[in-house]
Amino acid sequence: MTVTFFEQPGGITWQRQKSFQKMTSRINNGGQKVVNPSTQPETASDQPEKYGRYKLISELGRGTMGVVYKAHDPQIDRMVALKILRPDRVVSKDFVVRFLREAKAIGRISHPNIVTVYDVGQDHGTIYIAMEYLEGRPLDKVIKGRKIPVDTTIEMCVQVAEALGYAHSKGITHRDIKPSNIILTPEKQIKLTDFGIARIEDPNTAQQTQAGDILGTPVYMAPEQVKGQKADGRTDLYALGVIVYEMVVGKRPFGGGNIAAIFQSITHDPPVDPMDAGYIDNRPLADLILKSLAKNPPDRFQTGAAMADALKSCNADQKPSAEKTVRPPKPPESKKMIGIGLLVCLCAMVAIGVYTWNRQRSSAPPAVVDAPAVPIATSLLTVTSTPDGAQIFIDSVFKGSTPMDIPLKPGGYEIRLSLPGHYEWEARFQVDEKEPTPLNVRLIPIQ
Repeated sequence: MTVTFFEQPGGITWQRQKSFQKMTSRINNGGQKVVNPSTQPETASDQPEKYGRYKLISELGRGTMGVVYKAHDPQIDRMVALKILRPDRVVSKDFVVRFLREAKAIGRISHPNIVTVYDVGQDHGTIYIAMEYLEGRPLDKVIKGRKIPVDTTIEMCVQVAEALGYAHSKGITHRDIKPSNIILTPEKQIKLTDFGIARIEDPNTAQQTQAGDILGTPVYMAPEQVKGQKADGRTDLYALGVIVYEMVVGKRPFGGGNIAAIFQSITHDPPVDPMDAGYIDNRPLADLILKSLAKNPPDRFQTGAAMADALKSCNADQKPSAEKTVRPPKPPESKKMIGIGLLVCLCAMVAIGVYTWNRQRSSAPPAVVDAPAVPIATSLLTVTSTPDGAQIFIDSVFKGSTPMDIPLKPGGYEIRLSLPGHYEWEARFQVDEKEPTPLNVRLIPIQ
């Protein structure tokens, strides 16, 4: 079975189709969201009221792996965030054993900048994880495509680097560092969350992700993840470098209209020096970002602690001295009076000119000119599927069936393909004003 989409000449050729099928990861805002296979969410009537001892209160969020609820723990009388895996993700007994073992290992770590895992269990044919319930905002909502002050960026990212350094020292790699997995509390404390695809690095067990498996979010993925190679702590630090760049520059270092273009940029294009491009005025921070985004892991920061220390030094090096604040001298009083006189004369001349022009203009009949219509730029989305006949939904609106050409205004959209007997396919894509966007999807039959 294969899955192909956004095929372009010169794009990435996948050597292992199994690796590509593993990409059921969360891909947001600037990349493509791939959810394959997926199922329809449970209706409210199908949803149990309790999992284990936890009573569901309200839904907090929904992702490819499952749903997160606000829930109540009656045993301790506290609110928790309860993550419930989708039943179709619980694929085998071996998966359950491995997942529970890894969740328990993550639950044993304790750090002020990492969300605490309280409990893990099984109920209603699936697995649930009880975690610390937080009041706060995910970092992607804080950023919202705008530049963040350098000192604020450093303050936040130092906390992330220290949290990652701690997790790495315990043999845990996150593998999906991105702004939506970083929570900013009202107390300005950073909390790293969602170790949903983390893997415990234990060479004595078979629980590691196999080489060639691709997990993560493309715009924050390191080159070794794109190539399906082994990821380690330096992979997380690369993603943090992308976030630092995004916060201080206002955009990501690598991008493209589709996943193939994004991966091509990540693996081959050097990042733009944010200082040389005029985005920031902080040489140490620019050097730190470039080091974090090195293509080869040995060229990056090797530990979270080292990156945190480097971030702190960037802030210290740029603090301005009070002695550097110099006020311009006040102009002499005589020069000030001359300036005022010239200004009065200039205003009088302008007033006379305007009066004369208005008299001449009023003697001529006004000309009526129709304003030309402004054309609305559109681009073409070409959707094909194997097999044909899949229903196409753009932003939840039915458009027709494959194959089909759909004119769209430039911008971001969500697309869903549905065909009886096959898993649904969802994606988020960007329509380019300059060229058509091809989309080729191979739908996987339900076995």
